Amino acid sequence: MRQLFIFIFIYYSSILCATEMKGFLTQEEIALFYKQGYLLKPHVLNEIEINQLNEQITTIVHRSLEEIQQSSDPIFSESEQMLYIDGSRIVFKRRPDGSTSIARINGCSGIEPALLKTVRSEKMAHTFFELLGTSDLEHLISQIHPKIPGDQIAFPRHRDIQFRKSFDPEWQDILGNGSYAICFIPIDPMTPENGGLWIDANNYPESQGVDEERVWIHAEPGDLLFMHPYLYHGSGPNLSNSSRKSLLTGFCAFGANHKAYPGAHVNAHLALLDGEKIVIEQAPWSETPCIGPTTGH
Repeated sequence: MRQLFIFIFIYYSSILCATEMKGFLTQEEIALFYKQGYLLKPHVLNEIEINQLNEQITTIVHRSLEEIQQSSDPIFSESEQMLYIDGSRIVFKRRPDGSTSIARINGCSGIEPALLKTVRSEKMAHTFFELLGTSDLEHLISQIHPKIPGDQIAFPRHRDIQFRKSFDPEWQDILGNGSYAICFIPIDPMTPENGGLWIDANNYPESQGVDEERVWIHAEPGDLLFMHPYLYHGSGPNLSNSSRKSLLTGFCAFGANHKAYPGAHVNAHLALLDGEKIVIEQAPWSETPCIGPTTGH
């Protein structure tokens, strides 16, 4: 299947090569992405951009924790609970000892629309047009993972395709190359100690019947980590004294997904016209506003 992904990428990328690449990745980097299931591109965002993201995400997390504590029905449970703030969905655990852990924040630009300048910038959109080899996308994921020290949040070994298929039973890999990818943006340095992310280097794109080989991803603020939906990966709990905040954005080929995703400003249909102009409209299944005030550059 790995060879099939590479062949499909070469076929579709030949369609787009008539125009100059406008995204973050070169053709060689995209080929490497399909070969190994992920690609870490260092030093993409500058210090000013990361500082702005850090301020915005810190504000969102603090507000979320405050509203969780002030909610009128303080149910304590180890299972996930949800709270909506300005269209963003906060998924959290409020334990019997009174501690609260935020697992993720879906549609995070509902609370802070300025995040759209990063998660759905023109540069990011062009990256996914080129990465997936299509001129028709749906912006599906816009998430924050706070990973606060001691919050006990960890993610077991999984592949993102599992969540796509369980969330939308009608999900289709219409391009034959996964039809979906995410970009993971570390806001803090990412290490094994602070809840960092690892990938299984032995079992992409399918389980090969061999032992799992965990490779920890060390990343710095400003790096971009692109991940294929068939890549097995996970993360540990934050055992350090510093946070491991990250911002995620994910796109699929339009028509692969058929269901409204939770949170604001997602399920946006992006069409690339004449290799240049990006037209954004709401997908038919969208249940919340998906088009923000600006996408930036």
